[in-house]
Amino acid sequence: MVQRQSITAAAADLHLTQPAVSLQIKALEKGLGVPLLERGGSKLRLTQAGEALYRCAVSILHSRDEAQRSIAELSAATKGKLILGANTTGGMYVLPRIVRAFKELYPQTEVIFQIESTEWIYEKILQNVVDMALVGGPTEDRRFGVEPICLDQLVLIVSPSHPFAGSGRVSLKDLKTQPCILPLQGSRTRQLVERKLKEAGVILRVTMQLPGTEAVKKAVEANLGIGFVSRYAVERECSLGDLKIIAVDRFDLTRRMELIYRRQKYFSPVAERFRQFARSYGVGHLDRVVGRSDRREDVGEAGPGVPATELRPPVSAKKEGKGDRRVSR
Repeated sequence: MVQRQSITAAAADLHLTQPAVSLQIKALEKGLGVPLLERGGSKLRLTQAGEALYRCAVSILHSRDEAQRSIAELSAATKGKLILGANTTGGMYVLPRIVRAFKELYPQTEVIFQIESTEWIYEKILQNVVDMALVGGPTEDRRFGVEPICLDQLVLIVSPSHPFAGSGRVSLKDLKTQPCILPLQGSRTRQLVERKLKEAGVILRVTMQLPGTEAVKKAVEANLGIGFVSRYAVERECSLGDLKIIAVDRFDLTRRMELIYRRQKYFSPVAERFRQFARSYGVGHLDRVVGRSDRREDVGEAGPGVPATELRPPVSAKKEGKGDRRVSR
């Protein structure tokens, strides 16, 4: 009506009668207690109150349109924000690969990383501060939904100048006398390494405890001792010849990397799309877990102890690198 400057023209646009529009205007003026139009003359003019109301109405309509567009984008999972958590291995060496590929398809999605200890991640997921996280399994707490994403093989690494480097393979007995470099107490990687070796009858001679995988790698590279880290963490150093992976006879350290989230959590469209994408990416581009299941609804999942017969052999770093850009949708 303001744009047409005529009640008759506005009524025609709205497919209403002129008296019906006039009644609506009078009811609005009565409710506000002020006149909105200056009557008389060939064209309608707004009073100061009418101009103020018009500006507010235009702003409201624009906000409504923007809200509808935003909701439509969220529903299509083309926009949105994700808060992802990860422990050191997941956050530094695995999750960035998944997020990079996801962002190539959905560049408008905002992704926030929080890399902390696994215990911190558990707490923040339960508090709904973190949407989901990638951690080393097994996660046995039934408060969490768990989806295996890939396998993570922990490998023995040495400097190229270490005596082990010449043979390429050692026995469990050979490890007993070697100075060993491990992450600090509390690290889930360290807990797994020490527990499995103890079960095999080996007590490591720990000579250095360092904060994180990167520090362990640097110390091993300087030939200060041997170490155990994720294979994903040393792909670059091994390709450059700065570190070497040594096989240990009759000994394997393989765990699952798991995407975890609070059970019965509401997933926004973009979060649900990322959850599905992460599973697809794990199957297509990482060391695959065979026979996976989603524990979000099925609490009777086979459980964390996946038999060796259900594990596909690790994908080489070279193969994974080539497949990095072939993202399954």
